[in-house]
Amino acid sequence: MDGCIDWSVDLKEYHVLAGEPVRVKCALFYSYIRTNYTMATNAKLRLIWYKNKGDAEEPIIFSGHRLSKEDDSIWFRSAEMEDNGFYTCVLRNSTYCMKVSMSMTVEESDEGKCFSSKIRHLEKAEITHSKMITCPDIEDYMAPYIQPQMTWYKECERVEWRSSITVNTTHIWIPEVEEGDGGNYTCELQYGSRLVRRTTQLKVTALQTTQPPKVLFPPERQDTVIEITPGMPLSLDCKAFFGYSGENRRPIIYWMKGEKFVEELAGHIKESEVRILREHLGEKEVQLSLMFDAVEEADLANYTCYVENHIGRRSGSAILQKKDMYRLELAGGLGVILLLLGVLTALYKCYNLEIMLCYRRHFGSDETEDDNKEYDAYLSYTKVDLDSLGRTSSDEETFALEILPDVLEKHYGYKLFIPDRDLIPSSTYIEDLARSVEQSRRLIIVLTPEFVAKRGWSIFQIETRLHSMLVTGEIKVIMIECADLKNVINYQEVEALKHTIKVLSIIKWRGPKSNELSSKFWKQVVYEMPAKRRETLSRRQVMDSGEQGLFGDLQTTVSTIAMTTTSASLAPPNESRHGHHQVALATEIPDYNQMTLPLGGGHTATAAQMRHFCRSYEFQLPPQPSSLSPPLPPPSTVQFSTLGPGGRHVYCNIPMTLLNGQVPQSSTLGKKPELHLNSTFVPLTSRELSSDIW
Repeated sequence: MDGCIDWSVDLKEYHVLAGEPVRVKCALFYSYIRTNYTMATNAKLRLIWYKNKGDAEEPIIFSGHRLSKEDDSIWFRSAEMEDNGFYTCVLRNSTYCMKVSMSMTVEESDEGKCFSSKIRHLEKAEITHSKMITCPDIEDYMAPYIQPQMTWYKECERVEWRSSITVNTTHIWIPEVEEGDGGNYTCELQYGSRLVRRTTQLKVTALQTTQPPKVLFPPERQDTVIEITPGMPLSLDCKAFFGYSGENRRPIIYWMKGEKFVEELAGHIKESEVRILREHLGEKEVQLSLMFDAVEEADLANYTCYVENHIGRRSGSAILQKKDMYRLELAGGLGVILLLLGVLTALYKCYNLEIMLCYRRHFGSDETEDDNKEYDAYLSYTKVDLDSLGRTSSDEETFALEILPDVLEKHYGYKLFIPDRDLIPSSTYIEDLARSVEQSRRLIIVLTPEFVAKRGWSIFQIETRLHSMLVTGEIKVIMIECADLKNVINYQEVEALKHTIKVLSIIKWRGPKSNELSSKFWKQVVYEMPAKRRETLSRRQVMDSGEQGLFGDLQTTVSTIAMTTTSASLAPPNESRHGHHQVALATEIPDYNQMTLPLGGGHTATAAQMRHFCRSYEFQLPPQPSSLSPPLPPPSTVQFSTLGPGGRHVYCNIPMTLLNGQVPQSSTLGKKPELHLNSTFVPLTSRELSSDIW
């Protein structure tokens, strides 16, 4: 083949998936000579095919089964990986020779795909513009005047194209490209018993930019001062945004010191590689760093970062200055102070109650001094629900009736006024109640679902004096909510009551876990209660809550009367047990837990009500001769219980005459003592009037 005209390798390349047919045509008849295969054969020219193997060219022997020669082409019925390489066609006779080579690439499909990413065709489309995707290089597989059978896939799957996209046999038309339209489009053509597939990758880009790049840092048209310490390393970063300006246009970004490029500066100053921080649809955010191994005094100057594209150039400047150490130390000190304040603020938010209680305990003043008030708090919840008798009390009821008053009185030493315990029913019940509130430093309202439903708090809206105290702020109100009351009837009236109260604190009781003395609930309650010097009391000195009311001053009198009554009654001789004296009435002591007592006016008191009228306390009775006992008033007039077993005194409803220091006379001496509540109380017209409210 010496002396042949060699046209080297043709620009056209053949790409095919393994197992698919392909036709390699001699490029001489299509690009290099003005003749076709028929004219060449008529001129006695021969077409010979060779395959390049290294530096040698070997003639191709056509078997006719998988590889055959047809006119100016070679047909591969099923291309295999071994068919990769260059194919040369030579056209010659005895005096004329010309040749050219063609490249063919055979690739396997990507795993799990219907195409190979190495031999895809690439198409680009700007967003919002139109785009047509065609099925390339299929002319050799289409018969004249016959409509080909073709199927389109996206990412190797049949898809439901949106209505605006037109899918034809040989192309897809997208009138307005969206970002989601990017991807791999595969056309599949049936050719005999085999398939021919061509894949086009559509790359969606942003619109072509019409602006120069934008410098993000240092800002444009603004000098940025950067304080540095000489001798320390430094990295000065320039960040810029480049709009899409074509695939072959790289971002142009560089630093300058005055009129000098970095390459002209000292060796300890260098530029880094351009880094792409973010890229979307061809738009890029890039960064270029100016790096100092160690900043010198001579490096303190103005540095400018320039960015440019085919449209224009922009820049941003940074000025290096020596750091002021005094300002640094000042900033560090302020930082430490701010950090300390933050830590203290966090501690206060977490432990503010403990801190306030500790301060008040050690340094606070006694709020109860010289205020002429008798009680620390008025507890507005001691009502017994007669409808719930015989049922187990709920946690809320147990808390309101038992736990709250016991803890405040016996653990914290507060003196409470509890109406059902400390207020003697009379015809002036409402007036007595108002006076009791005036004598209290706090008003505690316990809101349980049952209490709210029955409007136990309504008296504070009905009674004029009580309502005035709430509105003017004469008394501080502590409202304890025991449950979520939003679904309870009358809840909206509770909200109206809250807005009426001028000085109000609301505390949430969150169930039995709040009953523990270490819980936050009790700390909140104690914080809202009056500040006072707490006196240390022994267990024997802590009186029962029933004895801290109006009956407290009568303890000695009741004990004396009880002993006198016992001495005057018919009883067996005293028996000594463990060094104590036990005294009992000859008659049977009534069982207050089972009996129903007349109250006068047709009313009766059940055992549940009796526990609000009767209180007891333990004692030791010293030996006393019966001859020293004072005369006993007529038992039918002095109404109370006597001594119970175990050294426990039980008293009930001291008569009004006894409270006034008078002992009524009666001619009924010698009769068996009886318990008549109607002889103790006046008719309960006021009590009845307020029973539905309280």
